[in-house]
Amino acid sequence: IKAAQGKSETEVLFGGVEKQLAQLSTASNKQGMGEASSDDGNDLGSSPDTSKEEERKAKLAEDKFKVALKEEMGEGLINIDRQDDKVIITVGSGGAFKSGSADLTSKAKKIMAKIAEVNEKGRSEILVSGHTDDKPLTFGSIYRDNWDLAAARSSSVVQELAGSGKLKPDRMKAISYGETKPLASNDDPKGREKNRRIEIEINY
Repeated sequence: IKAAQGKSETEVLFGGVEKQLAQLSTASNKQGMGEASSDDGNDLGSSPDTSKEEERKAKLAEDKFKVALKEEMGEGLINIDRQDDKVIITVGSGGAFKSGSADLTSKAKKIMAKIAEVNEKGRSEILVSGHTDDKPLTFGSIYRDNWDLAAARSSSVVQELAGSGKLKPDRMKAISYGETKPLASNDDPKGREKNRRIEIEINY
């Protein structure tokens, strides 16, 4: 589909989901107003239930991400989960990076553009962590070890998100876990593939 004249690729990319995202926001605002009304009878001195509000924001964000990244989820490139007031987007390294590289693929850049677009107006903090399998890097790699490679990859993701101009760099961090937090056994190819990943944790 060719981009409409005068519109960027990202604007066209979101053209099909903007209405759904707006509907989610409207529904969330109504829910928030209802919760506020139910608290009117509380003592003036009582503190607001910030934890409940943060979880509500995270749930709304989870819904928005699942709408915006529906195609990528269907292709098995990413996974989206929520834990209380956190949304965790897991990007498999196979679709995000070429083997042994920390340079984002074009698909990965589109994913980051969508994440930045959905989270543009939020004040959330973002922690990007890089993970690898336990296989040593091939001889001649520019990275010293898996720690170094995972660090470079998480840094690439943060730089891409910051480069969008929609998220504040001072609210993002990049860290490396190397091979220390596997999701599956490293004894077979499928397990190793699952362990090679980037996790984007968004705290609301």
